[in-house]
This record gives sequence, structure tokens and C-alpha cells, in this order.
Amino acid sequence: NTQSIPHFSTTLNAGSSARKRRSLYLRWGKGSNKIIACVGEGATSVPYQSAEKNDSLYSSTLVKREFPPGFWKDDLIDSLTSSHKVAASDEKRIETLISEIKNMFRCMGYGETNPSAYDTAWVARIPALDGSDNPHFPETVEWILQNQLKDGSWGEGFYFLAYDRILATLACIITLTLWRTGETQVHKGIEFFRTQAGKMEDEADSHRPSGFEIVFPAMLKEAKILGLDLPYDLPFLKQIIEKREAKLKRIPTDVLYALPTTLLYSLEGLQEIVDWQKIMKLQSKDGSFLSSPASTAAVFMRTGNKKCLDFLNFVLKKFGNHVPCHYPLDLFERLWAVDTVERLGIDRHFKEEIKEALDYVYSHWDERGIGWARENPVPDIDDTAMGLRILRLHGYNVSSDVLKTFRDENGEFFCFLGQTQRGVTDMLNVNRCSHVSFPGETIMEEAKLCTERYLRNALENVDAFDKWAFKKNIRGEVEYALKYPWHKSMPRLEARSYIENYGQNDLWLGKSLYMMPYISNEKYLELAKLDFNKVQSIHQKELQDLRRWWKSSGFTDLNFTRERVTEIYFSPASFIFEPEFSKCREVYTKTSNFTVILDDLYDAHGSLDDLKLFSESVKRWDLSLIDGMPQEMKTCFKGLYNTFNEIAEEGCKRQGHDVLGYIRNVWEIQLAAYTKEAEWSEAKYVPSFNEYIENASVSIALGTVVLISVLFVGSSYRSNTFKN
Repeated sequence: NTQSIPHFSTTLNAGSSARKRRSLYLRWGKGSNKIIACVGEGATSVPYQSAEKNDSLYSSTLVKREFPPGFWKDDLIDSLTSSHKVAASDEKRIETLISEIKNMFRCMGYGETNPSAYDTAWVARIPALDGSDNPHFPETVEWILQNQLKDGSWGEGFYFLAYDRILATLACIITLTLWRTGETQVHKGIEFFRTQAGKMEDEADSHRPSGFEIVFPAMLKEAKILGLDLPYDLPFLKQIIEKREAKLKRIPTDVLYALPTTLLYSLEGLQEIVDWQKIMKLQSKDGSFLSSPASTAAVFMRTGNKKCLDFLNFVLKKFGNHVPCHYPLDLFERLWAVDTVERLGIDRHFKEEIKEALDYVYSHWDERGIGWARENPVPDIDDTAMGLRILRLHGYNVSSDVLKTFRDENGEFFCFLGQTQRGVTDMLNVNRCSHVSFPGETIMEEAKLCTERYLRNALENVDAFDKWAFKKNIRGEVEYALKYPWHKSMPRLEARSYIENYGQNDLWLGKSLYMMPYISNEKYLELAKLDFNKVQSIHQKELQDLRRWWKSSGFTDLNFTRERVTEIYFSPASFIFEPEFSKCREVYTKTSNFTVILDDLYDAHGSLDDLKLFSESVKRWDLSLIDGMPQEMKTCFKGLYNTFNEIAEEGCKRQGHDVLGYIRNVWEIQLAAYTKEAEWSEAKYVPSFNEYIENASVSIALGTVVLISVLFVGSSYRSNTFKN
């Protein structure tokens, strides 16, 4: 806190640039009135005196110290430049994977997903329309008969979730019993239910399928009427029945028909209370009820509505002899696929495909939010937050006010309007979204605070993971997001982290477990690993070349400055990492290194007369003017002259016109700022705060680095652009 030290800040600032202050740090000596100037491996202690009594404090104590050899040790730097060679077979495999993933994006329609035994069983119940005692969709009954698992259950075989298996098995044995077929399968299913139902009690409540408390007790009651020998008296089953009754009492009848809610997803479990004429007002445009085949099948069996049947025919035409737990999933699939390739660091290969996907999502964007499908009448915060963040980052005009739909009177955010449920994945996506905000967007700040609080609590609760998804390492994703939010994260680091956390077999949970093969698959992960290694090998080769440039330029002989090639290169390699920006990274690193060299030269080494001559030499771009300079200053100028002549030559090729004059002008402005600081130091002049900041905004050298590097980012600029 320099406020408490008389004249300390101005004494330090005089003759010092902003960049220099980042390379030194000062602190009070513990238990003393000394300032410790920490440099290199040790520290020099000097008694504090006021500026009037010790005007040379800065120049005699700080400037003439040796600089630390580097932030990283030589053995680490050497390991960074030991490049991995990409085999020809890897290059070929990368090309193949890119082509296959492009085809995935092109094939995106209404959403690819896996069968739901539960929903297929409900569709299989529909009787023939001709009045015969046969199923209208016999292929679905046959699918049930052929897809019983070895343990006697139905459901997702890849992952055992008792809730999922028991619910699907109950639905299937009821359907087979109704059609008086599959006696063997029914017997095995009953045996599975009797032996495994108790395992549901050991699973977290958050792992219950959507609408479980509504549909499971209703089917259990139906099974009892059919005479199926199930353990109806299990205490846990009785508890679920009691929860259903309590939940139904909390639902006002008028709410059920007033507006679309998630209850539409589970109408098969509400058949005894639904007014079928009223409920038809909430039918989706595609004929479904909240994209649920099971719910839609139940409504059709009660009403004979043609649009319901059309929807079921549409789904079966797509999948053949089975149905998923909800369909379509077009918005969900596109958004999560884009998010996946971006987080894995491979999105640059799919720019056109990403644009097509986001154009599609944006065409169905609604200011009230979106759901998993374009005609879904019930928006959810998960899809909405993901859409808001990604669309914004790609330049689409979307308002953060859309999040207000999902905030209650207490300021809390929930997944669906009017519900108290929320999960880790949806709160994580809201948190990620909240960081892509504009000034004055209070809703985004509120969302950030709310979700950070929720996610930190979730990390302490093992049962919190997760309501909607079974992911490889959702905990790792949350930890990364909280530690490195968007403005603190870097693409290469995020890609490296997500390669570890990404699950190629991740599952989501609706009324059954389901997969999304265009979101979670081995191809994304394989390409991400191969591409990461390829890009890193390019970076390692570039770093080797840059270190050779430093040595060949004679900079290792400069005893007044620091070698920061590796540390500086890390910056562009982390955020403009793509292979096509190789020249930009090179120019960025070389320019930044020159700002360090010349900053040190003007701060601590050259006399004022020599520095002015150096500046004049740069202004004229004339080697003959340096003949009388000290050798180290000659080395600096020759390095600058040769390096930026080469950069200007390449810049001319890329821009189509000469850029050397532009580059020289940028350096002329930079050195003028350094010279002014040297003059202040020579005269022991303490500038005013505003005067100092005005000059420091140039001497910090950000403009110099950016304004030269921008020549190599792939865009062409007219010559008058540089003049302006």
C-alpha cells in the first residue's frame, strides 16, 4: 500500500516504465521498516527514507541489480523445445477424422439418440386401429421381445442405474402381459424386479428419471390389477407412492391446463386426473406432448387424436422398430456438439459446419428461452444458457433478459419455469454463460453469484452429481470452470483439461438413460488428442527457432537485459495457437522481446545522449548512425534493423503493399515514450499522475506488440488504415 509511504510511488515511478514494474516486486521486510527489493535469488534490504533524503533510492538500489535468469529453469525450457514428431499415419488419421466429423454435422437433423425401452413399451400398447386384438405397431412389441438384457431387465445396458432399469422393466412386462405374449420374458422381468427393486433405495434422489414419482406408482398400480407378482409391500415402494400423492396435491388443476409445463412429459402417469379435451390445447405443433413418445402414446389411446398418431409414425419412420425417450432433440444436439468441439480445441476445422448449426439454432431462438427441440413449448435454462453463450461468442444478437424466465421471486435460478429442480450441469452452463456479459447486465451478475454459490456447495455434496447427466468427470468440469472462468481461461489449457474430462460415453437422463452420439463419441476425443499433439509440436519447433534467433542476434551478450523468449512465446501460443498463425506468434514474440531489451536499455544502461542518438537512428532507419555507439547498443540496433526488415518484407507479401514505414513509425512512437522516461530520470523529475499515465500508456508497449502482430492475423488492410 504505497499510500502510507510518503513519496514512495513517485520515487519508484520516476524513470521507470510499467513493464519494468512487472518484472520487479517490492514488499516490506517483516518486522522492520525496510523495503525489500526482491531480485534474482536474493533480496537487498535498504532502510526506508523519504524521497527528499534519498532521491537515488530507485537508481542506486533497484536499477543496477542483476535481473533474474528467468521464470523457468533451463531444463524445463529445454523440455519444452523437444518437439514431438507427428507421424504421417497421424496426419492421415487427422484428415479422416475431420472428414467423418464434418459428415456428422451435415447429417444433423432432428437428433440422433438411442432406444428407450420405457417409451417403446408405451407405444407398443397402442391397439390396432381396425379393432382387431393386435398391436398397431407390432414391430415395437417384437423389439421388446428381442432386447431384454441377460439379467432379465430392459434399459440402458452400458450403465446400470436401478431407477432406469426398474422403470423400463415394469413398462415392458406390463405391455407384454397386455398382449399375452413373451411369457418367458415376463417371468425373467418379474424376477429381476423382485431382486433388484430394493437397490433404488441406495441411489441418490437426483438420479431418478424425469417424472419418476408420477409414472412409476401409476404403473405399479396397473401391474397389481394385472396380477403381476411384484413386491408391492416394499417400504421404499410405498414411500414413492406417498410422494406421488403429495406431489399431485400440490398441483392446482387449473395450472395443468393453463400453460405448457413439464407435466406434459408424463401424462401417461396422470391418466386418472387428466381432462383429455382440455389437455389437447397444449399439444405441440408436431403433434407430440413435450416431445415424449410415451406421453403422446397415452394421449392417443385416450383421444384417438390424429396428430398424436402422425407424430408417432414420424418417430418410428426415423428409428424403425423403437422410439427414444424424447424426440426431436435438434437444438440440444447442435449446441452441445458445437460446445464440445470448441472445448476440445478442434473447432477451427469445422467453421462452416458450426455456422450452419448456429444459424439453425438462432432461427428458432425465442426471447422466453428455448428447449431441447425447436417446437418444444417448455423452455429450459440448460439449453437457453448454452445457446445464449455460444450465440453471443459467435456474434449473434441475443439478449441476456432471456434468463429472467428462469428466476424466481427469491432471485434463484431453476431449470424449468415454476419448478424448484436444478442440476449441476444446467447450473454449470448458466455460470459459463454469465461470464459472457456486457456492462450493465445485472441479470448476468446475479446468475454468476447464484450459480457459483450452488456449484461450490455441490462440490461438497457427493449426491449432487447430477440430475440430468452422467458424465465422466462433471466434478472436474465444475472445478475448472470455477477456477478458470472465461476471462481467465486460455484455449490450449481448456482443451488440455477437457481432453481429460470429456466422456465419449456420457449419458443423459430423461425418463430413461440416453446417449447422444453426435455429442459424445470416440472420434471427437481421438481427433482432439492427435490435433493437440500436432499443434504442440508446431509450437515446440517455433520456440526452437526463436531461441536460435535470440542467440544468433547476439542478445545473449547483453548483460543489462533479460532473456524472456520462452515466457513471452507462451502468451501467443496460448491464445492464437492455430498453425496458420505461426508467423503472427513469431512476430509477437520477437516484438515483445525487443520491448523488453529496449525498455531495459533506456531505463538502466544507456546515457541520455546515446539514447537520443539511438532513437534518431531508428527514426532514420540508418545503420551508419550507430558507428560511435557502445557495442551493446550496436547489437540492439542491428538486431532491430535486421529483424524488422525481414518482418516488413513478409508483411508486404501478405498485405500487398509496403509496411516498413508503418513499422518504423510504431517503433518511433515507442522509443519516444522510453526517451521521455529517461529524461525524467536524468533530471530527477517527478511527473504528475496524469502526465505519467499518459506516457505509460505508450511505454507499456502493448500497442507496439499488437500493431505489428496484427499484420499477420490473416486479414488484409489498406495502406491508409495504417496511417490512421
